[in-house]
Amino acid sequence: MAIESSELVPGDIVDLGSSGLSTLPCDAVILEGDCIVNESMLTGESVPELKRSLDHGTYVLGSMDMTAYTFDPSVSRHVVFAGTRLVRVRKTERQFESCEGNTFGSSRNMRTTAMVLRTGFCSTKGALVRSIMFPRPTKFQFYRDAFRFVGILALIAVAGFIVNAINLHRLGVSASTIAIKALDLITVVVPPALPASMSIGMAFAARRLHKQGIFCISPSRINVASKVAIVCFDKTGTLTEDGLDLLGIRMVDHRTGLFTNMCTEVSELVRSVDTTQDGGIVDCVGIPGIAVINAIASCHSLLLVDNQPVGDPLEIKMLEFSGWSMDKDEDTRTTIVSPPTYTSNSGGHSVGGPNERAGNTCYSGQHDSSPIYPLGAIQIVEAFDFVSELRRASVIIEQVNTQSGAAAYVKGAPEVIKELCRPETIPQGYFSVLNGYTQKGYRVIALAGKPIENDMLRAIRKPERAEVESNLVFVGFLVFENRLKSTTAKVLGELRQAKIRMVMCTGDNPFTAVSVARECQLIRPNTSVFVSHVQATPVATDGSAEILEDEKLNASAICMHPSRVCPGVIWKEYTGKEIVLDPVNLVPVATNQADKQAALLAAELAESGQYCVAVTGDAFELYTRSLAATTDTWKGVLMRGLVYARMSPDQKAVLVEQLQNLGYITGFCGDGANDCTALKAADVGISLSEAEASVAAPFTSNVSDISCVTSVLSEGRCSIATSFGCFKYMMLYSMIQFTSCCLLYIYNINLTNGQFLYVDLFITLPIAVCMNRAKPCRALVPKRPSASLIGKRVVTSLIGNISLVAGFQIAVYFMTETQRWYEKPVAREPDNPDSTPLEGDLNTSIFLFSTFQYIFTGLVFSIGPPYRQSITRNYPYMAALAILLAFDLWMVLAPVRGFYSLFGLVHVKTSWRFVIFGMGAANFAMCYCGEQFLFPWIAPRAATVFRLVRLVCSRRLEREGFHSVNENGGKYTEVGIGNDSCNASAGGIWERARRRENRKEYKILLERMASGADLY
Repeated sequence: MAIESSELVPGDIVDLGSSGLSTLPCDAVILEGDCIVNESMLTGESVPELKRSLDHGTYVLGSMDMTAYTFDPSVSRHVVFAGTRLVRVRKTERQFESCEGNTFGSSRNMRTTAMVLRTGFCSTKGALVRSIMFPRPTKFQFYRDAFRFVGILALIAVAGFIVNAINLHRLGVSASTIAIKALDLITVVVPPALPASMSIGMAFAARRLHKQGIFCISPSRINVASKVAIVCFDKTGTLTEDGLDLLGIRMVDHRTGLFTNMCTEVSELVRSVDTTQDGGIVDCVGIPGIAVINAIASCHSLLLVDNQPVGDPLEIKMLEFSGWSMDKDEDTRTTIVSPPTYTSNSGGHSVGGPNERAGNTCYSGQHDSSPIYPLGAIQIVEAFDFVSELRRASVIIEQVNTQSGAAAYVKGAPEVIKELCRPETIPQGYFSVLNGYTQKGYRVIALAGKPIENDMLRAIRKPERAEVESNLVFVGFLVFENRLKSTTAKVLGELRQAKIRMVMCTGDNPFTAVSVARECQLIRPNTSVFVSHVQATPVATDGSAEILEDEKLNASAICMHPSRVCPGVIWKEYTGKEIVLDPVNLVPVATNQADKQAALLAAELAESGQYCVAVTGDAFELYTRSLAATTDTWKGVLMRGLVYARMSPDQKAVLVEQLQNLGYITGFCGDGANDCTALKAADVGISLSEAEASVAAPFTSNVSDISCVTSVLSEGRCSIATSFGCFKYMMLYSMIQFTSCCLLYIYNINLTNGQFLYVDLFITLPIAVCMNRAKPCRALVPKRPSASLIGKRVVTSLIGNISLVAGFQIAVYFMTETQRWYEKPVAREPDNPDSTPLEGDLNTSIFLFSTFQYIFTGLVFSIGPPYRQSITRNYPYMAALAILLAFDLWMVLAPVRGFYSLFGLVHVKTSWRFVIFGMGAANFAMCYCGEQFLFPWIAPRAATVFRLVRLVCSRRLEREGFHSVNENGGKYTEVGIGNDSCNASAGGIWERARRRENRKEYKILLERMASGADLY
């Protein structure tokens, strides 16, 4: 029965193999069959995923949290999600029986079925859509202050209404007319176009970004980008190229217990393979039943789609290096990997298929020296996919049509694989060889395995992963080369010039990450690096050690000792020097104080502060899962941390939140594959992936390098500067018109409808729109633009310019009344004050003068650098100003009777018209000089005086006994008054008055660091 997808409800059974079903309409758990799906819409991972049916008798539904965004990885492997695309569906003959014994399927009715779990907005795709439609609220000061200013304007309107209502009542104006004029005054003071005019700049910025291939789904984040103080970068695919090249294999010869030389050719591996007397295999590793070539060819979770392997690029490189091919055994539903064969007559390359699996498929051909592989194809019996929490993947394989034993192979992070191997199989110099490669920037994957008896394998119906991945034999290291992208170093250099802190956040080895960070200049050449190592014994704050019962320190152990124990993390120098960091103060100290050279170097580092830390995921977990995350030590780690390695996707998001807690406006740039959570958590997330899941990030770039970061930041700075300029212009526009109306209300007159229309539609609108077309300066400067509309510079500028424009209008008002030709407005009917004509000398003079003010203030607030290009590069804006100024000059100096009657103006003396123009020019000169020189000079001094008054008043209140009490029962004194000796003197008060209040915590911590911002 076919139904509409909108009619599906949880509990329905659907056939995934039905024709026409390509995109899943719901979340469902697979009951029969299996399928390959593309989940890039949800996870950003372009690698297709294999979804298997539930094992018979498996109790999975009870472990599902239906309220969670997604499910546990052990459950997700059986669940297909709404919005994902079906790549391939395979039916099954397996039968599920009901309690009554009836079957849900039979061998004659093969199908792939799934049970609906969630639909609509309750599904995983629905949660993603909700996050796009209703994004996380932006806590940005600019938007909060905008609402406050609207409230201030409303208060000004109320005050103006009261004053003018009293005056109009004195003139005998009726109550209805007073009410109408009051409403006019409110719309004048609080312009309805204010929100739209402030958002136009973001729209233009979003359009410019779109032309650069950067798409924005949250335009409000463009302004937030102006304040970004730190950017976290993923490594692989972001700073480095997407692809990895397998440089070679460093194996272990267990007969000698030493590493062999680097193997760079697969032929070397094949030559070393031989058969044992019992039909097994052995190679240069020296362990019967284990072969490196088998491990490289089979230890993967690649899928075969259209006869092409798809999956993790690293695993594809491994398969390509081996030269083997993949196939599917339709009888057993397992993956077969086969070695290549060569024809003797042509030397051409052919792939062994299913019919060639028996016998000794080998390397042979025209040359007698060709290596021979003694056994045939390999069947992957069971595969355990890579899990980020475990940091490893494994397979169980057996030879096809042979009596040789099966084997298990595991690959993963070297430090994880080491713990899974038998200690006697770990060669000497394990970490020295590993660090030798990672410190050169190579990515290293450890490989291990163990033989399994065939009888034992068949006896185990479903092998447990923990059992498979235990008691392993270490095989060797796979060494991959990952090159930097060409633009990486250049962009990071631009960010450093702009004093924007940069952090690398990756899942790779810490030594590899540090090497790449040095190569791209994320870490300065003269900066020492200390890498975290988790130890079993926690370090107490008093310097003593405490032995815990647990073999390893974990989060629960730390929580048991919140007052005394710092996490069991030691910080070792990256290059192996005998220097560590004090676990509490993070100050370099020599491991052996008798070593004078190490002690001297530690003292120099402590004094200069030129050192940073590389935090591993284990250490990060220990801190964030314990009370230590609230200590100054952890804050010091966050301030000195430039590299975070072995980080899971969830840990990346936690890191972003921790940095935000310090007051950082945080940016995150990643490839979108496993960074979606961090991209959503960041204030400004920039995804380099074109996958659909990346739309949850505010910005998505189809250019796969980090040059988009500087584009977003420069556009953000231009947008916020333009928004500030437009806001101040709209404020001045409303105050100019408010002043004009108040002056005219003295005689119960107002601007005419034509005058209102001309000012609002033909002056203010073009200036506000064209002002927002300013383009950004590409060079990022160290000083970030202000985001506070109530900051000292903005408030000083507004008060100063409002005083000037209002003062000049009042001056024109009184100058007009002193002219001998001036006629005061008089009511036509003595008993009717509302009969006073609007047209007259006063109306004409104030209107003509105010038109110059509207134009000149737009020019004053459009100053270009350092965040915007010069005003002369904004051609539409220059054209609008030129046309409006020319028209105003024509209307003032060469009046035309038709225009005057249209605007309700009267002719005034020619000399007075020149005076009006001169007053407008003088007003512009004073506003420009004030905006450029005077107001910036006054602003910090006025703020200091204001804070000084507050400090003096607070000290007086303390002396009189009026103080508040904080939560701990102590006195609460703002800005630390009374906490140090300098407060007793007038000089100490003055020094504190000069400090900015409510500074962000990271800035305070930065001042305490020895190196300060020079570290970054």
